[in-house]
Amino acid sequence: MTSQTLPTKTLLAGVALACTTIALPTLPRQSPIWQPPQGLTWDYHLLNPASATTPTARVMAIDLFDNTPSTITALHSANTKVICYFSAGSYENWRPDWTDPIPSDVGNDLDGWEGEKWAGIRSQTVRAVMAARIALAQEKGCDAVDPDNIDGYNNEDGLGLTSGDSEDFMRFLATEAHGRGLAIGLKNSLEIVDSLTGDVDFAVNEQCHEFSECDVYGDFVETGKAVFHVEYPKGEDVDDEMPTDPDVKGDICGDAASRTFSTIMKNMDLDQWIEFCDA
Repeated sequence: MTSQTLPTKTLLAGVALACTTIALPTLPRQSPIWQPPQGLTWDYHLLNPASATTPTARVMAIDLFDNTPSTITALHSANTKVICYFSAGSYENWRPDWTDPIPSDVGNDLDGWEGEKWAGIRSQTVRAVMAARIALAQEKGCDAVDPDNIDGYNNEDGLGLTSGDSEDFMRFLATEAHGRGLAIGLKNSLEIVDSLTGDVDFAVNEQCHEFSECDVYGDFVETGKAVFHVEYPKGEDVDDEMPTDPDVKGDICGDAASRTFSTIMKNMDLDQWIEFCDA
């Protein structure tokens, strides 16, 4: 799921990424890196900047570009951990830090997302863009990063990406994140979950209940790692501010395969509306 709100963040100082490869220094691994335990409450809020004064959960997953360091500091003051979202596997033409990509670095359009194309994650230029985003997350004070759209291999990406490419890319991102003292999650990409359980610190999943896929996270459960899980029970229903049907909510929250997950229900805009299983 990708936010298309036009960000206000200016270019990261000194980084011109349109057509050049930039080697960012890999910092020594910092300790301790946040290891979220299972069962934390969380919220996935991407449509607009988050409210620093009224966090809805112990963990807030928010857009990297649309939120300021002061917001993140305020969330920390409210005893809330912050996961910063960015798209790692796609080019978004509204982002300020990557303009005019060379044709070989982008592939087909993402279905349903205007202005967004699959990214050539093997490219050193693309990797430099994403390393700079992780550096920005560190600069802003994020506790972790949520890199999206890792699963180009499972789509008509136009780049010939394989699951092995995505595994290698995620390990690159994990090295960059851990070197900057940040935790990192694996977003969806169910075919490579088992290969990457040891490389990431948590998972973010959309709709594993709807598609009967929650049992894929068996290794995460056994190793005590958190799975931040969101379902969209209303789809694109215009009345998505209304409570979820109790039977639907009961099915989602009673799924035995996701009993250790941090499960929430949201609308597909990922705005302020949220329901928790225990409410």
